[in-house]
Amino acid sequence: MKILLGYSYYQYSGFDSKEWVESWLKRLRSAGIHVYGFPLTLNPPGPCLTWNTLDVKWKRGDIQLLSMFEELASELENYDIFYNWNGINIHPEFVQQLPTLNIFGCADDPESSDILSKPVAWAYDLSLINNIAEVDTYRHWGVNNVKYCPLGFFASEYDPTLTKDDILMKERKNDIVLICERKSQWRKERLDKFVKEFPKGDYYGIGWPNGFLPNDKKIPLYQNTKIGINIHNSTGPINFRTFELPSNGVLQICDNKSYLGKIFELNKEVVGFDTIEEAIELTHYYLEHEDERRKIAAAGWEKALKDYNEVTVFKSISNYVNELYPELKQKEKDPVAFLKNHRKRTAIVRTRDHLLNSCSIKVQSLKKMIKLKFGRSPS
Repeated sequence: MKILLGYSYYQYSGFDSKEWVESWLKRLRSAGIHVYGFPLTLNPPGPCLTWNTLDVKWKRGDIQLLSMFEELASELENYDIFYNWNGINIHPEFVQQLPTLNIFGCADDPESSDILSKPVAWAYDLSLINNIAEVDTYRHWGVNNVKYCPLGFFASEYDPTLTKDDILMKERKNDIVLICERKSQWRKERLDKFVKEFPKGDYYGIGWPNGFLPNDKKIPLYQNTKIGINIHNSTGPINFRTFELPSNGVLQICDNKSYLGKIFELNKEVVGFDTIEEAIELTHYYLEHEDERRKIAAAGWEKALKDYNEVTVFKSISNYVNELYPELKQKEKDPVAFLKNHRKRTAIVRTRDHLLNSCSIKVQSLKKMIKLKFGRSPS
């Protein structure tokens, strides 16, 4: 199987997602997985579109959007599978015209489902969801083939020289680490309660006094820290921390306890909690019980390396496809012709929008001229 993986291309604080994803895919190819990348972001680097914006652009025949779709359709002629890894920027009407087997991937919190995944997931052949707590939600939407697919950890996010003996024997100087944003309403109150109890922890990300932690300093910090607290917006576990923390020998204390227990063995490989008060109590306990902390951290490390490394996780996708579609065949579809017809159908709408925009620009220019000449805006 030859896979084209679509992804979001963005940049922040020195991080370049295209460079990161392409390096990951290169490692997967070296492991015998035939996967290549395709940026799905319009005018990259930048943010992804919300559903309403995507739908409007599609219905108006936005040239930039259709050009990206045409490039994607042409590229997919050489592939068996299209995997929209971030679940972004592809309209469901276009997805249904693709001759490939199409996979929808998404790591959305349920707070963003209405503007990201719910309107589009139904159009794909298979949905691979990173939030184990939301698999049944997709089924309730009417999405037929849904599987849980863990994010796992990436080879660039841990030090392969770390050993079990290191975790069991070596001293770690830092007590607590958490790298996440602190501005969203969903978890800020819980974060503030935790930090009040442990003010000397290492906290990084948007909204923290320390700001962002440079990526090259994350692994050394993790591998010198005893406990990693993991707090989600709501349901989960879903984030990269879930797998990065144990892969670096950090004892993970994570919320969404019941679902966490479906990924790791509770109290043997990780520790789970239901309330922030419980998290505080557990953190105190494991800071005081060093041997127990080390034993659980080492078992979590073994589990992560065995089941959640990047190659094992990605190969599971092939297993899902083979299970559902033992004889993978191209569909009788012509997306290029479909897009040409869509351009024609939306030509009148584009012309109207262009004229309205031109008129609006002229009116604004006229208002500025009047204000400059008479010192006031026209009524």
